[in-house]
Amino acid sequence: MKKLFVLLMVMFSTFAFADVTVTYVVNMSTLTGQGAADSTHLVQICGSEVGPEGSDKWYNLFLTWGDDSPLATNAGGDYWKLEVSYPDSLIGWSMAYKIRYKSTEEDAFHWEDNVVGGNRMYNLPATDTTLAVAYVNNDFNPPYTPSDSVDIFFRINMSADDAFNPSAPLCVVGNFPVSGSGTNMWSPGTYVLTQEGASGFWNYHLKLAPGLLPLSDVMYRFHNGSEWSDHSENLQGKYFSGNENRGVSIGTKDTTLAWVWWNDIAGGKFEGNDTANIVFGVNMASAIENNGFEIGDTLEVRLGYELSSPQVITTRMTHIGGTQMYSATVNNVPLVFGNHLYYQYYLIKDGKEQREIYYNFNYDGSAVGGAERRRIIVSTANPEIADVDSEGNSERRMPFFRNNNRLARNITVHVECDLRPAYAAVAAGKVLNDIQGPQDISNITQINGVAMNGPFSNHSEGTWANWGTALMNDTNRVMWDDGTHGDATAGDTIYTLTYYLSPDSGHVVGQECKFGINGGDNEGGEGGYGNNHIVNVDDSQAESYLYIAFGSINPVYYSDWTYTPGVTVSDVVPASYALEQNYPNPFNPVTTISYKLAETGGVQLIVYDMSGRRIRTLVNEYANAGSYKVSFDASDLSSGVYFYQLTAGNTVITKKMVLMK
Repeated sequence: MKKLFVLLMVMFSTFAFADVTVTYVVNMSTLTGQGAADSTHLVQICGSEVGPEGSDKWYNLFLTWGDDSPLATNAGGDYWKLEVSYPDSLIGWSMAYKIRYKSTEEDAFHWEDNVVGGNRMYNLPATDTTLAVAYVNNDFNPPYTPSDSVDIFFRINMSADDAFNPSAPLCVVGNFPVSGSGTNMWSPGTYVLTQEGASGFWNYHLKLAPGLLPLSDVMYRFHNGSEWSDHSENLQGKYFSGNENRGVSIGTKDTTLAWVWWNDIAGGKFEGNDTANIVFGVNMASAIENNGFEIGDTLEVRLGYELSSPQVITTRMTHIGGTQMYSATVNNVPLVFGNHLYYQYYLIKDGKEQREIYYNFNYDGSAVGGAERRRIIVSTANPEIADVDSEGNSERRMPFFRNNNRLARNITVHVECDLRPAYAAVAAGKVLNDIQGPQDISNITQINGVAMNGPFSNHSEGTWANWGTALMNDTNRVMWDDGTHGDATAGDTIYTLTYYLSPDSGHVVGQECKFGINGGDNEGGEGGYGNNHIVNVDDSQAESYLYIAFGSINPVYYSDWTYTPGVTVSDVVPASYALEQNYPNPFNPVTTISYKLAETGGVQLIVYDMSGRRIRTLVNEYANAGSYKVSFDASDLSSGVYFYQLTAGNTVITKKMVLMK
């Protein structure tokens, strides 16, 4: 009868007075195993309204100790919330609550333990309030021993990342001042996470000096490996526009960050009933020419990423003798006809695996990492996939691998950046947006020069400098077009920078860089942060030239300029047009064609068969006067006589070559 009376009193008070809303917040990261996700668990707030001071009534009007007590809802990652509105007639009352939980596969709830006094207690305040975070099984304390530092607890679930290598360090990299003001954590393989038992969860406990806090919008991400060339997250601008990193603001108190999936791509379930026998064929000529692959290296094709198959299937490819082609047949592949199948090529060399450098410039999917995978729509039971194109923007282009071997010798490298694609893009009305500063380029009159940034810059220093006008004052990163510093021809819009590299300094063949007009991060087009040049230095001799077209990291955006990979230019301006005999000739299957342009203008170099049918367009661009070389790979052609024709200015020159297999 007393309980009924109180219930009526509370109902009357609800109409007569305002409510007080209490938000219960629970963190489930301390739960043994894999924590509690909204797809795997139910979290319930149970409790009682104990009564005003001095009383011990334990009413169950809003919370109960049974299944009818309300469930919390997942608020992101480890965090769960429940809002309860109490009538202000209960202000000052003692309140008790406790957390219980169960997986969706269990019948009964589990009560949290290790709570001092058995229950969590508080007095109902006079205003709306959010209670302190309740860490399940930890009596309000974070899941680590409190210290004089501010403790930050990172947590990630790796079970959905097919490319994760658990034998390589999983670490946090970021801009946290880990060792004091001015320091950071941009050091792969240093701040290593620990696996939580045999689960897919990994965590890292960071301690920061209180005097350095709070921090706003700190960039960080997770990285799998000890080198920057290893597997790294790329959030594709989700947290910062045009940027690959995560972002977080840190207050002045210990905190557990909500757990995340790698690249924020949640695990899921494959649903499909179709199967296919797939033949893969791939031309390795480009990878060989660019010093990233050798015949005899192990090549694998891995398919089924992005849940396009139940699991990732790995198959070793077979070299086709006498060619630069590799092939593999994968039978009974589970998939869905009419949907994309995602796949990738991997190189295994000296016991280390390496994923190909690939970006799909036509990608229209929603998965963050999907653009870095190959894909093809499978509609039949016996498809054939041929990745043999030489065009840099083709989805079926040949693979490219970064060479992580140390240089064979000391070497002088002249890096040439051709700015003509930038001029062409801007002249066509496009804007080169600076994703980290104000150096947007919308008119060609704004182009005052270019600088090089990235691990390759400053004699392969291994780090990135700050973007901005200061980069143009850095003599180790600014490039030259005045005939000095290794620049071949003054005023030809091909800028040059010379570096001296040595294996004794740990320098490797494969390098990463990016160019910025006026020092801004404005090369990527719509590719954004993390879309960088990966190049292999030619270390076969003591001096080499490395030609890179500005914007070739995104040939779709710079389509106003025809990007021709594999074309090199010398510093000699010829007196007349010329087309040299290919070498070697006869050849099998690769040969080099040299030509000379007496004037700046449009140029085409096209290969025809005996019937006059166009076989391959090797060059189609606007080029400066100079001497050029281009490689022609005929792996996919039959033996016979072919013709190659140069058209430039008012000159047309045709020569014959013989393919002999």
